[in-house]
Amino acid sequence: MKISELAVYEPYYISIFLVLLGLGYWMIIALVVSKFRFTIFGKLFLAISIVIYLLVGVYMVGKGDYIDEKAQDSLIFHKFGFLELIILSYAYIFLGLAVGFGKRKDN
Repeated sequence: MKISELAVYEPYYISIFLVLLGLGYWMIIALVVSKFRFTIFGKLFLAISIVIYLLVGVYMVGKGDYIDEKAQDSLIFHKFGFLELIILSYAYIFLGLAVGFGKRKDN
């Protein structure tokens, strides 16, 4: 079997879940920023979270660097998979760390 003949099954609902998770990020980050006061470390983790989210977005729309120096096809809503889902979770991890270093605002 040649390497080019290998295929990986990724269900279609992973793409839908990934888009929903990506869109939900901005609602969650708005809620977090409005409810918490951050220390310097919290602000740093918040910035890292936003940068990771933007980098994943650049990768997902096909503007990133590829190992073979060319994209085989456009990635916009074509084939999001488990790799994108895994690296998008890093944005949520750092958002959670920022909240851990934060303090709930008094109203």
